[in-house]
Amino acid sequence: MSIEETPKDIRVADLFHHIDMGFLNRRLAISALGPLREEFFKRQQPGTDHMTVLRNDHLLVTMLIDILSEVGVPTLADALSMGKPKVSFMSTERLEPCPEIYSGDRVNHSVHLEFDYGKPVNLAYHTRHLVSDTGTMTLSEGYQEGYYQAIIGVLHDKEDRYEIEPIVIGTPWLDHPRNYETHDHRIMWCGQTYGEILPEDIEEFSQLQSVKADSSDEWMKAMRGIPEEHVKKAIAQLLTEPTKADWGGEENDHYSANATVGGRRRTAAFLLKGPTNFREMTPAMCGKNGDQIYRLVGSGADISIVQHSHLIGSAIRETLKAMVVSPGGARKFCLMDGQATYRLLKAYDLLPKGEDGMCD
Repeated sequence: MSIEETPKDIRVADLFHHIDMGFLNRRLAISALGPLREEFFKRQQPGTDHMTVLRNDHLLVTMLIDILSEVGVPTLADALSMGKPKVSFMSTERLEPCPEIYSGDRVNHSVHLEFDYGKPVNLAYHTRHLVSDTGTMTLSEGYQEGYYQAIIGVLHDKEDRYEIEPIVIGTPWLDHPRNYETHDHRIMWCGQTYGEILPEDIEEFSQLQSVKADSSDEWMKAMRGIPEEHVKKAIAQLLTEPTKADWGGEENDHYSANATVGGRRRTAAFLLKGPTNFREMTPAMCGKNGDQIYRLVGSGADISIVQHSHLIGSAIRETLKAMVVSPGGARKFCLMDGQATYRLLKAYDLLPKGEDGMCD
């Protein structure tokens, strides 16, 4: 299911982001619970049948997500930037295929990343901790088949590589009792896309839904000539806020506490890219190792928004997803490409006017 096919009420909701485990190292997971370890032992159900084991495993992973969220463990991207010899992390990643998973006792495969961190980033684990046939299949086939993996693990900085010791690996999952009260069975199909919202999901931008571009020439001709500063002022105006002056060390181009999503006020941080590089946006346009995206996400806003005058490449989406979407978390990201920006400006009569009243 694509983000456009995901129902709006699910896109904008604050749901518990669970993991449908394909891999679970129970010993490491119980150890990582720390002070909640005894609580888990009290709450787990007796029995060794499949359904009892499955319920206990879901309880274990839920409690692990809760405590790691409480202490604020970083995403993998954050962990890679810390320079520590050992750090726990929790995030959503893409993995290279690992067909050896069906025959090997211990396997090693790579995380598919958009940036070079100086040495390979690999997972290494014993296959005896695999707990699901479907999970095994998705790990075997990898990201090329469209699979994302929610991972809880420990990153080790070794001399020639970064090595991940996974605790939990599995499909991003919303089918959890915490989500039942407000949502129906549709949530079980939306875990892979959850975390991304569309520009029109921001209520202050919602009128862009009523405007279409007749052709790519229409919006590209307009956006080629609209400066970044004009877009910034338009966004600030829609959010009823002043703009701020640019400076070299800024975390974002605009920060708002007045974006309304799902009926609630949210904070939103914007990275804006004007027509200076009028081509599809790639990570290379966002600083060394995507540091502009890293700073954007690091501002801590509920929603991280990347806007560009042209198209936005898939690598930007994947980078944002990896940096923002984490088990347990409700933070979101949004892409606003040139066509969406044009529709937004046109919908609110904010296109720049020439002497003849037409867009310059």
